Amino acid sequence: MKTNLTFCYDRINSDGSGYPNLTKPNLDWQEWDFHWPKTVAIRLIKFFINIGYQFEETGIENASSGSWYPIGISWFDFSCDYFSLIPNNTLHLIRNRKIKILFYYHEGDNPYRISERLQSLCVEHRLPSDCYLFISANTAANNIENFLYFNDHESFFASINRRQSSEIALNTKRPYDFTILSRAHKWWRATCVADLLRNNALKNSIWSYHSDCDIGDHIDDNPIDLSRINLAVEKLQQFVDNGPYRYDLDSARYNNHRFIDLSILNQSYFNLVIETHFDADQSGGTFLTEKTFKAIKFGQPFIIIGPSHSLKLLRSLGYKTFDSVIDTSYDSIEDNTERWMRVRDAILKIKQQNLKELFDKCYEDVVYNQYHFVSRIQNNLDYIVKEINYRQ
Repeated sequence: MKTNLTFCYDRINSDGSGYPNLTKPNLDWQEWDFHWPKTVAIRLIKFFINIGYQFEETGIENASSGSWYPIGISWFDFSCDYFSLIPNNTLHLIRNRKIKILFYYHEGDNPYRISERLQSLCVEHRLPSDCYLFISANTAANNIENFLYFNDHESFFASINRRQSSEIALNTKRPYDFTILSRAHKWWRATCVADLLRNNALKNSIWSYHSDCDIGDHIDDNPIDLSRINLAVEKLQQFVDNGPYRYDLDSARYNNHRFIDLSILNQSYFNLVIETHFDADQSGGTFLTEKTFKAIKFGQPFIIIGPSHSLKLLRSLGYKTFDSVIDTSYDSIEDNTERWMRVRDAILKIKQQNLKELFDKCYEDVVYNQYHFVSRIQNNLDYIVKEINYRQ
């Protein structure tokens, strides 16, 4: 399928593809993420290639009117003046509205804050306020001018894990109740896991907590009020200090999305998805990642420990959320502490029941979700192509 999209670059590789704009020259793709300003190839290109979409890549000197100048961001740096890194000849084309910038960001940072930063930079560089389109994986993006929400992680997981089987083990009693796998240490994640642990919810479950994977999260930024759940700071600190707990994969592979250990998923009935954000960076939006789509692809009913309205988002995308079997009322609660308490109660309620019977009741929707996940690969890309073209 032809997309009618043209991406233009300051440098073109020997094979005719574009070298990521603003990225330090002569780096291997595995190095892009580790060098300032941490700009990378936009994942959209890879999605297009995998599904056979046609698009054009060209050097900036050959860019036709209406072309997009892609800037893939691995991590948005508020101290970075992205426009100052664009070559003057390219900036001239942007200033004169011949081409537009396409920022592509697969993280869930607050897009309102990003918008304020970019708009101030537009004023500073005398650029039109609409000289860019910023694609964000946070749903709040759809409420902001020049911004667009795209469920990148759904396409990403479908793409990167497309060769792994997703068979569901049926008609066998599974030895474990829940799977809950947590990667980087964040204090809200530690709060949830420690709270479940002290309430015996994780007894007979496959769980992990990588407390040694510290990304600098500060305990004062915990969106869950420890006093309201009667969890002492000292007890939480002790839980973290006593880790790491039960690594599901070794430290070299636990963040490798190309490999999923099906023996872990097929041994438990339900997946407690501990997402990347609990409040989507105070944006009021929702942010879902491969953690949720992993449970969907590999056939587990789930509870999402994440931002409010996560299930609402999934329903809007056509997925089933097991509302007749699981208490999903937690999803509409915007108060973070209250939402966590309702999530915990829902998990404890499941724990008190016959999990095989609950799983059997969910099975039809589990299979539906698997097929729907596959069917959405092209629909997702059709949507984003249409939206980008509309904003040109």
